[in-house]
Amino acid sequence: MKRLIFVTIVMVSSLTLSLAGCAQKQAVSSKEAVETANTLETVNQKVDYLIKQAKALYDSKEFQEAVAVAQHILKYLDSNSQEAKNILERAKEALADATKGAAEDVKSKLPGFGQ
Repeated sequence: MKRLIFVTIVMVSSLTLSLAGCAQKQAVSSKEAVETANTLETVNQKVDYLIKQAKALYDSKEFQEAVAVAQHILKYLDSNSQEAKNILERAKEALADATKGAAEDVKSKLPGFGQ
């Protein structure tokens, strides 16, 4: 009985460690994401990895980096990827909103600007 418990613990620990080793960290840039994706074997693996990275970059408000990753997917890997298209659209909208907000902020701080 003790041996069975010990073997079970060892197997669960090994499985946990191996799964943790497979987890991939978030890329800090589109370039790093693409370089990491290029080490993967299949196009599907590359697209899946890059979609996750683009979403993470978007969530981190790195909209330009998310745009670059989505564009890479669409240009080089899967021109029909609806997920990449959605990320691209959302990130471009976020960039436009951020630009508009920054322009309004500058305008409010400079009396007479733009008149």
